Amino acid sequence: MLFVEDNYLIAESAVDALGAKGLDVHPVPDARSAFELFRRGHFDCAVIDVELAGDMDGVELARRILLVQPDFPIALATGYDASLCGAPADVPVFQKPYRFEEIRASICPRVLARR
Repeated sequence: MLFVEDNYLIAESAVDALGAKGLDVHPVPDARSAFELFRRGHFDCAVIDVELAGDMDGVELARRILLVQPDFPIALATGYDASLCGAPADVPVFQKPYRFEEIRASICPRVLARR
């Protein structure tokens, strides 16, 4: 799982919580680095924070990933109004604070269905 989050504590919590559920979580702090890693590596899914530092936000990152791989499972997360973030169609948006189990339940069935 590609986990794009600029808050170190949230990213480390994701590694611990989702890793305990058997997911291999790769935290990345910004959208540009995440997109490069996505293009070079193999990931089954991504969780992306909408508000990221730098010149690309999480929604734009999700759009770019979906241009490369249209069926790639992505979930977005935001601390603001989820309905206003402009998420691509069929991409779930989780309101912070969320539970990691909610993320796993949303993403993992889509990943297993692709295998």
